[in-house]
Amino acid sequence: MSFYRGRPANPFSGHWARGIVTKLIIINIAVFILEILLSRTNFIVMFGLSPRLVVTRGFVWQLVTYMFLHVGFWHLILNMFIIWMFGSQLEAVWGGERFLRYYIICGLGGALFSFIFAFNALVIGASGAGYGILLAYAVLFPYNQIYVWGIFPVRARTLVIVLAAIEFLSGISGADGIAHFGHLGGMAAGLLYMRTDHRAWRFWGRLKRMFDGLPIRIRMGDDEEETDADADKIDSILDKLSEKGYENLTETERRILENYSDRGTRH
Repeated sequence: MSFYRGRPANPFSGHWARGIVTKLIIINIAVFILEILLSRTNFIVMFGLSPRLVVTRGFVWQLVTYMFLHVGFWHLILNMFIIWMFGSQLEAVWGGERFLRYYIICGLGGALFSFIFAFNALVIGASGAGYGILLAYAVLFPYNQIYVWGIFPVRARTLVIVLAAIEFLSGISGADGIAHFGHLGGMAAGLLYMRTDHRAWRFWGRLKRMFDGLPIRIRMGDDEEETDADADKIDSILDKLSEKGYENLTETERRILENYSDRGTRH
């Protein structure tokens, strides 16, 4: 398939937006090496997520930094595999900046659920963001086959539903040292984002047109004209995307979605 993407207004931003999945993997590996080198310090305590410390000490940076820490080699490998395998396709559809925004939002969703279900625990790992990526993949490509353990073919939508059920049941049983509700928080945040993002774009488009119609011109966003018909078309395509998956979009619909994605990355 072919994608047509315009040149960003900010060259530095455009350079950073390319290959976000690769950059995230490199950062996670680098931080893991740093964990090993600083294993005799309080590095993990300072940068892992301790909800109690965020509330009582104001360690708000932990809401983001915890996503880049891992408890061991296999924990890191599994999360990076999910980000690479499924995140790469999401980035190809959404663009780098939109994917990064989604990734961070899913990680924050995992942090929020940790405040509710693991207030006194130390939470680390990119699993919340990873589960959010799995959910988005299942929404965009619901009928794609995923081979569990490389053997058993399962549709993406079915796999994500089963994983969510397992995480919920494991979470309520507890006592295994895994932040299951943090995983569910990443999925919940991802679902909320996907359901509201295009409607937020439509709201800002209408607000822009309202200001453009005033006697005193107030610039909001790009100079591109957007009509209600354009917004309705995007809504229709995104609804089809949610119901039938990305592979069932026509080439024209994919190009329209790409143009919509490009406009979103410049906010």
